[in-house]
Amino acid sequence: MSKAARTRIFPPTALALAGILAGALLTSCGPGAGAGDAPPAEGAPVQLLTAKGLNPQAEASPQGRLLIGRGKDYTPIAEDPKALFDRLEGSMADRRKTAWSIVEALLAPQTLTLDGKAYEVPLWHTWYEGMSANPEVDQKIKLFIAQLAACKADAACKKTRAEIAQEVMAQGGTEKNLARSLTSANLTQVLKQSEGFDRGAPEAELGQGFTLFSPSFVEHVLAQAQGVETCSNKIPWNQPPPSASQFSPCVDEFPRSAVMVKTSWDEIDGTDPKVSAHATDAAAITAVLKGGSWPKPTLEPVTTNGIYAVQTTDGKVFGLKSIHFSTKDTREWIWISLWWSPKPDEDFGQDRPVSLAKFNGGVWSHYKMCVTTAFNETDPKPWGPYESGQPGLASAIKAAYDGATEQRNPAPYDKVTTWCSNPNLEHHTGNGRTNCIGCHQYSLTWNDLKNREAYFNDTYAASMAAEYPQYGRALRRTNFPAEFAWSFGMEFQDQIKAAREEQGFNW
Repeated sequence: MSKAARTRIFPPTALALAGILAGALLTSCGPGAGAGDAPPAEGAPVQLLTAKGLNPQAEASPQGRLLIGRGKDYTPIAEDPKALFDRLEGSMADRRKTAWSIVEALLAPQTLTLDGKAYEVPLWHTWYEGMSANPEVDQKIKLFIAQLAACKADAACKKTRAEIAQEVMAQGGTEKNLARSLTSANLTQVLKQSEGFDRGAPEAELGQGFTLFSPSFVEHVLAQAQGVETCSNKIPWNQPPPSASQFSPCVDEFPRSAVMVKTSWDEIDGTDPKVSAHATDAAAITAVLKGGSWPKPTLEPVTTNGIYAVQTTDGKVFGLKSIHFSTKDTREWIWISLWWSPKPDEDFGQDRPVSLAKFNGGVWSHYKMCVTTAFNETDPKPWGPYESGQPGLASAIKAAYDGATEQRNPAPYDKVTTWCSNPNLEHHTGNGRTNCIGCHQYSLTWNDLKNREAYFNDTYAASMAAEYPQYGRALRRTNFPAEFAWSFGMEFQDQIKAAREEQGFNW
């Protein structure tokens, strides 16, 4: 494909996917009409979404389906996971360089071709969506349970659950329908982490968007469905894990190609489009570590040239303000978070590789990044490598390090912990102090302080008590029932149970 044929998801001239989606909703296409053409003029016969979804005729048309092949699985880093973990834990420079390389891999363009024109979609955006207005993982769960039930009823069927899971992943859904994904309902829904959990802030400030999972992640959930559904949230925090190679008493660990993605969007329609933003310099980081929470965001001007943007089936434009990538490259995962910034080349964007400018017309050059790969910060001077070349990044990292140092608990929780909090997404009270991995260790666990299941925001909103030491950043548990995935309790358990009951199937 020539360079001229490549476009962003929402380029300013060709309208790319925005134009595709406008064309997808036409009840009919006249001669020459199709993907990439200018949006229809006002009053043209456009079939918008209704409560029942797309017009069936539009859905059946090539433009209505907007099918793109599912991107391949993520290829993990070719290094022993333990050696990789040790190297990254001990070096901030290696940690950030590795994180940027992972980001580049997950931005790898997948080609959508319509009417002879090619459009680039990042690898992560072709994967399976979790509980959302487009619940693709739930559809796979239903198909898996149905085929598992059929196999159980057939005496001649000797397939293992892993084999059935593999077959299900190859049946249907091997292409993604972007018309179903890029809807206003999908991009404005409150993320599951916030539902019912002491929100304390307007929905728009808590994160709106959807989650996605790599093919191998979904396949593993299917194969381990019984363990996922029946896993108890009352497993004692100090219970030894089953083995040295298995964290969870409930499920096998995910393959190294598994990836979890979380997105959050702002609508950027109108004559003066803006996106929420925060300062992330040293002074801002110091204030957040001390106060615990990100302040109310400012609203900054943006154009579709400077943010990963999409147009929904009802004509609205949304910009991606935040995205989390979690890869199973190491046993405790690698936790990467990017956020849009009006000053992207300062502090956490100063070391961004120029190679990111080659994706989607350069919009990814407007994002900053933080990363954590371990609970403890064992790099004795993590800001050191950046003092001469990227002083803003150095001072911001040092501010985070100093803040974490001041918040140590008595032994055994007296180690300096890592920090990584997305300022454009983590708006829950206290969430500015998080380090991602610390929060995720408590997925599908019990809050002894409140005598109930642990909520997503329990950890970082808690005190310095031993239950959640260092505001949840420190390693406390000896086992991880959900293998660090909050989606077990938030999504998969209920979905698996519902699918079983629908089929009349019991484990």
